[in-house]
Amino acid sequence: MDFSGAPERIRTSGPRIRNPMLYPTELPGRGKIITLIFLGLIWYLLSMSKDVHLHLIEVSKKHCKPLQKLLQNNGVIEINVPKNLPLFDCLAQTVIEQQLAYAAAETIWKRLNKAATSANQTLFLFCNQNNRATLKKIGLSGNKIKAILGARSAIENGDLNAENLSVMNYEKLHQTITSLWGFGNWSVDMIAIFYYGMTNVWSAQDLILNRGIKSLCEKSDLSPESLLELVDPYQSYLALHIWRSKDAKFD
Repeated sequence: MDFSGAPERIRTSGPRIRNPMLYPTELPGRGKIITLIFLGLIWYLLSMSKDVHLHLIEVSKKHCKPLQKLLQNNGVIEINVPKNLPLFDCLAQTVIEQQLAYAAAETIWKRLNKAATSANQTLFLFCNQNNRATLKKIGLSGNKIKAILGARSAIENGDLNAENLSVMNYEKLHQTITSLWGFGNWSVDMIAIFYYGMTNVWSAQDLILNRGIKSLCEKSDLSPESLLELVDPYQSYLALHIWRSKDAKFD
């Protein structure tokens, strides 16, 4: 699903590889448990999306008519979590998207995947010190390369793994991710929403979200802070609606 202003997460799997998400019982012990957790999360998010939408409609009907119109125009939005995206790929893509327009970030992300595929390597193997020049040629700045390689080292050394992160609350996830060089608040928020499906995350440093919520509140008696309190614990859904309609005028 394309949320326009929001990061578009690329999820691919080799066509000849049996998808473990469809056959979780065939996985070894730990892999089976992790996969079943993700399947449960996906089912939960899908089933709750409609209920959340109806709840937000009711809240906006009473307190913020522009939001009600936005919700009705967009319809039900789901939080799509990746089924088989490695943690390193998520971290690398998040770094690429930092402070870049969506189109520019998407171009660099596709170039990186193409280069890794051409080398017959995963992104984790491809993104290494020996390929610094190639990474720079693809369009990555020195700081982005440093952040990506730092994340790779953390995973390689066992300091970071998807299993441990998946059971953390937002505060602990924030503490862990921001301990990595080059990962700030915005990065944590994108990972929390798009990789772990957290439903109550508002990225205060996202320019589109700030502009969008201010526009929604201009013709109501609400402040942005008050609106966020009203939609709690579903702030992630408000973010998705604003991202989808980033060029719309709320009236």
